[in-house]
Amino acid sequence: MLSGTRDLNDDLELSRLKEELLAAEREHGPESASLIEPLEKLAYRYHSLGLQAEAEDTYKRVLSLREANAEQDINGLISTLHCLAILMRIQSRFAEAEPYYARALELTRQQCGPNHMETATRQNYLAGLYFAWQKFDLAEELVLSSLSIYKENLGEQHELVGIASMGLALICNRQSRIPEANEYFRRASRILPAAPHGSVLLNFRDLAASLLFLSKEKYKQGQIEEAEILFRYALIVETDRLWPGHRTVADSVQLLGDLYRSQRMNTEAEFLYRRALDIRRRMMGPQHLDVAVSANSLGTLLADNRRYDEAAEALKEAVDIRAQAGFPPLLANSLRAYAAVLRQLSRSAEAEDCDKRAHQIFEKYNPT
Repeated sequence: MLSGTRDLNDDLELSRLKEELLAAEREHGPESASLIEPLEKLAYRYHSLGLQAEAEDTYKRVLSLREANAEQDINGLISTLHCLAILMRIQSRFAEAEPYYARALELTRQQCGPNHMETATRQNYLAGLYFAWQKFDLAEELVLSSLSIYKENLGEQHELVGIASMGLALICNRQSRIPEANEYFRRASRILPAAPHGSVLLNFRDLAASLLFLSKEKYKQGQIEEAEILFRYALIVETDRLWPGHRTVADSVQLLGDLYRSQRMNTEAEFLYRRALDIRRRMMGPQHLDVAVSANSLGTLLADNRRYDEAAEALKEAVDIRAQAGFPPLLANSLRAYAAVLRQLSRSAEAEDCDKRAHQIFEKYNPT
């Protein structure tokens, strides 16, 4: 299923959240701070389903309520501003996103001080917007400030100093300031650890280190656009912190799994496919077609590595889900992959049955 589409489970969950909101409105009134929590849950759900207009309207209502109670919860206000900024940024509405990022940054500076680590984080979000907007001078100013904060708080050799230096290398490169870009890159390379091929990924921070390594390699090869893409993906650890379990995170993790698999980095790809599968099961329910995508990817990867028992389990999940769906060719692909694994497990009769089902589908959809 394409990202942004909905199935019955999605609709049922939306209905449940709307009912919770209506019940809270009846009990507390439409302007009560008690509505913030149910509104945020509903807005998050809208966003995760790709219903951006509905998410925006709902977050703006949250913002109005938070502004009326700002003295009690500055952090909540900052979080809502950030959510609105993200919604607009992913739609390339940069000019509309800017004031939300900027206001969140200003509130953080007031609350934490200009040299606080959280201030640097907020600066980096705004810098990322400016970079995407191709306002490289503004992005550079903010990242330089964050670099200074990291050095003051963490020392010259901390990983965050290396990450900021890598960001500045990419910014300067975009401005054709190659000597400065290369100097920042050398600083980043001295600080950031290597991630050798085949390293075990245990969490998103391991993933970030591996992606930073790949980004550096692409930069050294002069493949700057690829280096930028990998650098942005390396920051997905922040996305997971802000949007745990979000469909956008799952989609990004699935795509990263495909990237690592194409590079024959199977250990990393397995970690990512399992992560995407877990998020999608929890967010979308066990019968969602996106779950089948991740299960099929994991199963075929495990089969390639001759881990047939695990592969069979994952591919059976993909087959069972796709058997209930409306696009049989995808089911046929999973059936053939499942059949190949079953043969390796000496389950010949089951394999033959799967192949027969796949053949019937292909005959119907690809007549000769």
